[in-house]
Formats: sequence, structure tokens, C-alpha cells
Amino acid sequence: MNEIFKLLEDKNYWFKKYLAGNEAYALALEHEPEIATDEIDFFYGNRESLLKIIGSIDKKIQAILGSVAFQNFVPDSEQKTKINYFIREKDSILKRILELDEKIMADLEKIRVEGEEKIRNVHKGKKALAKYKSSNKYNERLNKRV
Repeated sequence: MNEIFKLLEDKNYWFKKYLAGNEAYALALEHEPEIATDEIDFFYGNRESLLKIIGSIDKKIQAILGSVAFQNFVPDSEQKTKINYFIREKDSILKRILELDEKIMADLEKIRVEGEEKIRNVHKGKKALAKYKSSNKYNERLNKRV
């Protein structure tokens, strides 16, 4: 049972690492959105790596629980309390991760919309400049007159 406790503790450790990455990225989006958007691939790669680690821990836990030694195992109240502690800790971490994910997605959407607006303004500016530029045909006619 101690091995399962250790794996649950490790799993929560990696969830905390995941949370720390989300917090850092959310902070970067808030204060330096240009840099954060440049690093989005690194952010997602880091998240995927952490999820693979967490997934491998889940597989280890499932293998232990599926072993013959645990077929008829019933945890005592102290063990149940410890398991519930790890579950509550994980749930609180996951809740915070979800909150940050929503904030990150909203911030990225805001940046996308602002980018589209800038592009529209650039196109409007180009059109306005084009109205003031002389066409080549007009320039040729002026040159012939002179």
C-alpha cells in the first residue's frame, strides 16, 4: 500500500508542476503577450510531457491495483483517510488548473481578436494610401505632356 501512496504523492507532485507551468504562462500572457504567444509551442509541449508522466503513474497504479495481491484488499480507515487526502489535494489542483486554462484561452482569444483588428486596420490604411497614389498610366501621361 505504501507504493500506491508514493505513486499518488508523485502524481500530485506532477500536477503541481503542471499548475506551476499554467500559472507562469498565464502571468506571461498578462504582462508580455507578445513573448508568451511566441512561446506557445513550448508551453503546449511542456504540458504534453507532464501529462505523459502523469499517465505513466496512472498505469503503474492500475497495474498494482490489478495485481493478485490487491484482488481482495480492503483498506483500513487510516489508509482510506490518506487516499482521500491525496484525492482532495488532486481535485483542488485540478480545479485551479481548469480556472487557469479558461483564463489562458480567454487571453489567447483576446490577443487573436486584437491581431485581426490590427490586420484590418493595416488593410484599411493600404486602401487609403492607394487612393492617394498616382497610377502608372497617369504618371506616363504627365511625363508626355512635359
